[in-house]
Amino acid sequence: MARTPAERSGHRTNQSPSPEDCATGGPAIIALTAVARHYASKQGIAEAVEALDLGSDCATGDLVSLVQAGTRHDFAIIRRRWTVGEGGVRLELTLDHPARSSGQ
Repeated sequence: MARTPAERSGHRTNQSPSPEDCATGGPAIIALTAVARHYASKQGIAEAVEALDLGSDCATGDLVSLVQAGTRHDFAIIRRRWTVGEGGVRLELTLDHPARSSGQ
């Protein structure tokens, strides 16, 4: 039986790294792992992936599929990170490729 991302994270339920009450509905910054960036560049979709308008409602473990020219490109959200700076507070979502199933 599959486990939720919170169950797989190693955090206790009340210490989830991405609690639901932190969702703001605002836009998120998209970051790519080195492997995801290499894949996206090779496929000619890097700019499209980095421009995705994903909101803060996304959770670690979610699958993100970009369909271009009839081809589906699957990425997985592997990390959520809040960044604080002069521009305010922003959520960064890190995407990885290939999107792997936990198999659990």
